[in-house]
Amino acid sequence: MHLLPHEAEVRRWVGGRRRRFGGGYDADDIVQEAYARIGNMDFAAIRNPRAYFFETARNLIFEHVKRERVVMIDGLTDGDLRNVMDSGPDPETALSARQDLRRFQDVVDSLPPQCREAFVLRKLNGLSQRQIAAHMGLSESTVEKHLARALKLVLERYETADGRAASPDAAAKLRAAGR
Repeated sequence: MHLLPHEAEVRRWVGGRRRRFGGGYDADDIVQEAYARIGNMDFAAIRNPRAYFFETARNLIFEHVKRERVVMIDGLTDGDLRNVMDSGPDPETALSARQDLRRFQDVVDSLPPQCREAFVLRKLNGLSQRQIAAHMGLSESTVEKHLARALKLVLERYETADGRAASPDAAAKLRAAGR
C-alpha cells in the first residue's frame, strides 16, 4: 500500500482542518485511525491510495466534529427538539439508490473486458483518451472505439436490465456523460 508517502501531506491537511472546525481532535489520532480503517480494506480495491487516505481522514474529522456536537437529550426543551431533523435520505430512497448502483455495476461488469477497462478508466478514474491508450497499450482511435461501444452497450443494457426501461433521466445522464 502506498500510503506512507502521503502521510505528512495528510497530517498537514488534517491540522489545517482543525483550525477550521475547532480543536476537538488530534491530527495524530486522525492519521492513526485512518491507517487502522484502511488496514482493514482490500488493498486491490483502492485505485488511488492518496485520495482514499484523504477521504478517510476527512470522514474521521467529520465523525469527531459530529461527536462533539452531541447534546444530552435531557437538556433539550420541546422547542429545541422541533429544530432537530434527520438530513439523510429516508430508508426507501437509500435502498433505491443502492439498488440502482448495483444495477449499474452489473451492467458495467457485463461489458467486454477492453470496453469495460476503457470505460472505467475514463468515467470512474477520469483519465483522458491519451492516458487510457498509453495505459492499455492501444491507439487513441481504438480507445475511442472501445469507449463508444461501451457507452452504447451501457445505455442498451441499462435500459433493458431486469426487463425495465431506464428512466429518461438516467438514460439522459448516461448519454450526457458520453460527450
